[in-house]
Amino acid sequence: MASAFAGIIGIILFGVACKNVNKTYKEKSVFARIGICIGLFFAGMVLAILFLLMLNPNTSPESLGENSVLFLGFFADLISLVLRFVQVKKHHKRESKEYKSTRNELILSIVIPLIIFMALFGFDFYKSASCQYPKMLIGDECCAPNTDFGTPMCNDEATKMNQQLNYAIENDILTTEKTENIMNKFSLAIPPNYYAIRNSKAGYYDIPLFLISYDEYGNALMIRVMYSESSNYGEAIHDFYYEFKKGLDQSAPQALTTEPQFYENEKNGFEIAVFNMTADIGGIETFSSQALIKSDNEVLILSYLSDNKDLFDYYYYEFENMVWSSDRIN
Repeated sequence: MASAFAGIIGIILFGVACKNVNKTYKEKSVFARIGICIGLFFAGMVLAILFLLMLNPNTSPESLGENSVLFLGFFADLISLVLRFVQVKKHHKRESKEYKSTRNELILSIVIPLIIFMALFGFDFYKSASCQYPKMLIGDECCAPNTDFGTPMCNDEATKMNQQLNYAIENDILTTEKTENIMNKFSLAIPPNYYAIRNSKAGYYDIPLFLISYDEYGNALMIRVMYSESSNYGEAIHDFYYEFKKGLDQSAPQALTTEPQFYENEKNGFEIAVFNMTADIGGIETFSSQALIKSDNEVLILSYLSDNKDLFDYYYYEFENMVWSSDRIN
């Protein structure tokens, strides 16, 4: 949402910059003024990218693309007013109304966008820019990342999950086939013979249940259940899918994904989107299937993942059973 507002403000500022060009060089031809606007666009883009890289040299290409439009407009507007101020200074005295008006406009063009930026995006932008490699921003926390469980999470949270997993393995505690309560809101039919990890977190997502199993060769099979709730989820499953996919593309930019399949569960009206993904996680090729299950402003995300394709295919039916067993707790 913040990036959309930033883009709108950037476009408005660039429009104002072109208006300033038209006013400053009104004696020139239309083509000349259009050419100056095009030049402002490229100059603003270069300055915006350099500025963002200066703030955070390790920023991702996606983050550069999202934030550069705002700063493109800001720098283009600033350059256009500097050009206008130089022209006015040449032809008017310091005491003139035209000189004072242009000078004040130049000052306001710096101050007002900065105030708007700080009010809307300042804190989030500061957090993102100040979180330096090898740490990364996961949710609201800048921390050392860990992907042992198939999704970026803070290393401290992964350590807690490993402790739960080791306890379950040492004591041979395995799931039985039953219906599980998820966040006191949903129910899922879970498969047997998995080690269970409960009540974890990855960024803004709760992970109420994480199932993991191993074959005799040590290949892992994981089923991760994540939960999220937001008033922004009031739209259709298609809208949530594209926002979720955008986040996946940022965390795993080289991943290959299939086109999503959209369904509706007739027994409860849940909207469901399912797609498959192949990705490199920590140097290991993984195969996964994601199911997004939406009910009003709440979403369950089921991720089925393995580092072995045969194992992934053989037990895929367990993932499907979980997806279609999802229901509300009455």
